[in-house]
Amino acid sequence: MRHYTARKLFLAGLIILLGLVLYLYLRPIPAIEPVAEVLAPVKTSPVAMPWPAVGQAAIGANGYGVLETHNTGAQVSIASIAKIITALAVLRQKPLAIGSQGPTITLDSQDLDYFNYYYLNDGSAAKVAVGEQISEYQALEGMLLPSANNLADSLGRWAFGSGTAYTAYANKMLKSMGLAQTTAGGPSGFADDTTSTAGDLVKIGLQAMANPIIAQIVEQPSATIPTAGEVKNLNWLLGSDGINGVKTGNTDKAGGCYLFAANRQVQGRSVLVIGAILGASDLNNAITAAKPLLAAADSGFVLTTPVHKGQVVGTYKTPWEGSAQALATKDLSVLAWKDKDIQISDKPQPVSTPAEAGAPVGSISLQNVGLATSSSLVLSQELSGPSWRWRIFHK
Repeated sequence: MRHYTARKLFLAGLIILLGLVLYLYLRPIPAIEPVAEVLAPVKTSPVAMPWPAVGQAAIGANGYGVLETHNTGAQVSIASIAKIITALAVLRQKPLAIGSQGPTITLDSQDLDYFNYYYLNDGSAAKVAVGEQISEYQALEGMLLPSANNLADSLGRWAFGSGTAYTAYANKMLKSMGLAQTTAGGPSGFADDTTSTAGDLVKIGLQAMANPIIAQIVEQPSATIPTAGEVKNLNWLLGSDGINGVKTGNTDKAGGCYLFAANRQVQGRSVLVIGAILGASDLNNAITAAKPLLAAADSGFVLTTPVHKGQVVGTYKTPWEGSAQALATKDLSVLAWKDKDIQISDKPQPVSTPAEAGAPVGSISLQNVGLATSSSLVLSQELSGPSWRWRIFHK
């Protein structure tokens, strides 16, 4: 009997021991946390811009946003550049597909009154007739190329029901676009009741050139519309220095105003540069000031490669003496604006073992102003799991 009891106790102890060993072996293995490399921002040098002596100005680029501004403390009248806001609002309300003329607008006596008002007050106007039928696309051409104030008013009334309704819609649209320094008045800008800053206008120019209808129209030297016949683009720099838009403006109060876009080749890369000049002494001076700004903008970019393929971004070390590295999978180059540092953000992730060589372990990215590029990270070599001894005996 005594022998039988001892045997039972031995078996019970053995089962408990085996259970403890099994519990210790099956304990979860914690993920291996990386030690990330501290990658300092890449310092760049200041950019000297030849700003106009009078008024305010700004320069930006697609993918970057606003790069530099000058004297943009107060909202000022933007004259006929207001018609770009009108075009954006109308095309949100009445979208057009590329190649489509869109709905037909039948002009009435109110549209004729618009023409007579601007004609008698020395404002830009395109001839119209009662009963004339004009497509939405043609009306946009007439508004944007010769800057016909009457067609801006006609489009605003047609798309929104009245000029007042247009203004309410346009201001809500501007707010949704984050343009806190822009206030819309009437559709034409003739009354100097639409105000903005050069910095906000760069953002508006980027939105306009991202709209395929507006971009297509503003690069046209001329167009033919009903009644008025051939109308010409007032942007006389069109086609030179890569300039393909956007809009001129000029009133006694606003002075010369110019919102321009240009496709530039910079260090082998294509960049759409947007600039704005407000409050010049006249329109000629506003337009003339664009060329030196574009040339300076070209020299303001630098192509650099702060991260290279195979660069170590982080290190993994296991408590059981294993190790591996997180590597960038490609060169990361960026066409950076010199006045803004290149921020490097590396994010190697914790790894569960075992992990194979080449397993994805996070990402690394570069950012300069609004432009960003990234690369995935991979494991340099296999990261094996622990031995059975380590599993059982580690604390």
